[in-house]
Amino acid sequence: MYHADGLWGDATFDLYARGLPDGHGYLVAAGLGPLLDHLSALVFTDEEVELLRQEPRFAKVAPSFFEALRRFRFRGEVWAVPEGTVVYPGEPIVRVTAPLLACTLLETRAIQIVSAATAIATRAARMVDVAGGNSVFDFGSRRCPGPESALLAARAAYIGGVSATTNALAALHLGIPPMGTMADTFLAAYGDDRLAFEAFRLHFPGLSHLSLPDDDPVDGVKRFLPFKKEVQTVRIDHEDLDRMSRLVRAALDRNGMRHVRILGSGHLDEARIRRLVDAGAPIQLFAVGRALATASDQGTRVAFRIAEMMRGPHATPVARAGSAPYPGRKQICRYADRDVLCLEHEAWGQAQMGAAPLLRAVMRDGERIEPDPPLALIRQHRAAQVAALPPTVRDIERPGTWPVTISDALANLSLSAGG
Repeated sequence: MYHADGLWGDATFDLYARGLPDGHGYLVAAGLGPLLDHLSALVFTDEEVELLRQEPRFAKVAPSFFEALRRFRFRGEVWAVPEGTVVYPGEPIVRVTAPLLACTLLETRAIQIVSAATAIATRAARMVDVAGGNSVFDFGSRRCPGPESALLAARAAYIGGVSATTNALAALHLGIPPMGTMADTFLAAYGDDRLAFEAFRLHFPGLSHLSLPDDDPVDGVKRFLPFKKEVQTVRIDHEDLDRMSRLVRAALDRNGMRHVRILGSGHLDEARIRRLVDAGAPIQLFAVGRALATASDQGTRVAFRIAEMMRGPHATPVARAGSAPYPGRKQICRYADRDVLCLEHEAWGQAQMGAAPLLRAVMRDGERIEPDPPLALIRQHRAAQVAALPPTVRDIERPGTWPVTISDALANLSLSAGG
């Protein structure tokens, strides 16, 4: 309809969080790199165009629309907060200016990528924050519905602060440190624990991360006594990790394995990790699966809505049902104690008063302005952002609120555009 009715001009859309999940005081923005990859590669193949042309619902659509799809390339402008930045509801994480049709075509995928990545990075950051300096590992790949989502999740979790991942593709393509333990299947395939351990040590002498049996972890320590000096880590997967980790620690110490670290797993999330740390459980490493892989199902609500539209030669702010919370092209200005959401042209004045503008140009005319920063730098940025938050905002159960206000000019525009 946009094409047929001549709505070919540019529009500006904001991608933002509508609210915070329960118990969250902040979000960690993530997914920008994969989103820009998607925009750079967004095309319609001849086969896809023909399938659309044959769809009965499109029987009366003009041929020029299908030709426009065939020639489609994203040629818009994108502004975004750097990945790893702490953000709050209503603040644009990504701002896209492109033809209205192009913005509409990318809506679903933009929400999928940024919503999932932001939710996972946020969840990982919260877990790392309460882990008391102990490492948190991403064990969530098998909980993801496919390889693409697993890779996106591993990347986002690493931005959030996890130390390693079980996802081999993330290790190969993104340089994220790999981590895993000897699988029960490996033991079953050899049929004899001693043979399996000897084979594993022969081929991977430096990777002695071993799982204890679920039914009796304490008794399982005996498996490793013949080569106890080489064992680095034992994994306990148990509902009562506090009690079981103490029993296993005692068994390890009795048998001359004080050097062995304990990796705890079993439906862990930030609340359980904090309880274990507060209780002094002898766990040095935490493996998290489901809570990371399903983080996007836990209440992170992201929307992609129109804020401004070209009508003739003029850009017109949009403030109607179905639009962004605030009209116009906006900037987030961060002070030491608050955020101010303002119109783009106000950012200079806010900067003169000590604010840092967060949205930066990352794509012009469909081309990236610069390559993605290394994941290590994004992780450092996230760590600094979270560390700078007040402890009340970082609390994982009853967090305080970071003040976000809007400028007078944006408030006045909202009123006039709405009227």
